[in-house]
Amino acid sequence: MTKFDLLCIQCGRSHPALTARCEAGCASLLRTRYKEKSFRPTETASFFRFLDWLPCESGIETGVGPVVFRSESLDRWLGLDSLYCAFNGYWPERGAWNPTGTFKDLEALPTLLGLRDRGKGRIILASAGNTARAFAHAARVLDFTVYIVVPESMLYRLWLPSNGPSGGTVRIAGVRGSSDYSQAIRLSDELARRYDLDSEGGAKNVARREGMGTVMLEAARILGRLPDHYFQAVGSGTGGIAAYEAALRLLGDDRFAGQPIPRLHLSQNAPFLPIYQAWRGETWTPGPEDDLFASVLANRNPPYAIRGGVGDALKASDGTVSSVQSDAAIAAGRELSRREGIDLEPAAAVALASLRQAVASGQVRRDELILLNLTGGGLDRIRRDFDCRTLEPDLWIDESSLDSFEAVL
Repeated sequence: MTKFDLLCIQCGRSHPALTARCEAGCASLLRTRYKEKSFRPTETASFFRFLDWLPCESGIETGVGPVVFRSESLDRWLGLDSLYCAFNGYWPERGAWNPTGTFKDLEALPTLLGLRDRGKGRIILASAGNTARAFAHAARVLDFTVYIVVPESMLYRLWLPSNGPSGGTVRIAGVRGSSDYSQAIRLSDELARRYDLDSEGGAKNVARREGMGTVMLEAARILGRLPDHYFQAVGSGTGGIAAYEAALRLLGDDRFAGQPIPRLHLSQNAPFLPIYQAWRGETWTPGPEDDLFASVLANRNPPYAIRGGVGDALKASDGTVSSVQSDAAIAAGRELSRREGIDLEPAAAVALASLRQAVASGQVRRDELILLNLTGGGLDRIRRDFDCRTLEPDLWIDESSLDSFEAVL
């Protein structure tokens, strides 16, 4: 084993590099196993301070990374004593510099760097918008080629600061007349197969999970311990898996050994509730997502039942899943903006509203240490500080015209 290998959670088989599936055909996620077992963050001013526990050989100079801080104003509002926020967006006054305003920046860079370590230079993915921005920006930084499939109704989210890096190649395929993220995923998978492109991989992409897991690592670095509770709004639930896996890795270090696993509190925006209803043992019937406040959370096929997936992480952490109405999320986002002076992405507002619900229902005690993952924010600040340019589709595509995608390869 060099820096890391990948372990099948089901059969224990070891795999090299960034393989997405077990060679034995197991219905299981693979989990990264690093040679370095001790938690040794460096002084690097980004999430690459955790390079020992990221599946790429080297980092780059960047401002990307979570910022963990104590929010006394939210403590007072919620009636808590020890609330820490992990802000993943653009907020210069707090030292947050994620260039596209969400925690998707944590996923894109290690994914592309890991592929580059293997001599790869192209990738394809589907996106509801935030992931597309992050991978487009990372492609510019790393001189990579990225193909992105996006539903038409979500194309407005594809913008980048015009004064940013200009390397790489970014090609956008808009799915005409669609607001269905799942359709974009299906088309992306088909194009990856047809044109022999590396797929981003979703929850199976360990680089994506490890990047998101640095939120938990940064909290441990700041706090010197694991939090009692972890709150995050989820679509696929991959962020919840990432937080759980990072906590497991920390528990392998003597400084954290014996501490309880943080209890996961995942939340979804009603009425789009596949994870919430799976956790309750109910059958979820897909419905329209056009009017959903946090539409980035609208993932119809989350990795819930797969070995090592969302269900296992919730069970192992005695976790919960909550349903949050849009009006509650909107009110929570406005309250944070009033108290802290920064705007929140809708998903982050859903997470804050779910924390408020948990406090009201007694799921958390006043004196417990809470980590709230604010997965995006500061987009108004980005637009104010930079001239942002919308990325236009290179072509329109639907299931009957896949061959036309060949024109941009």
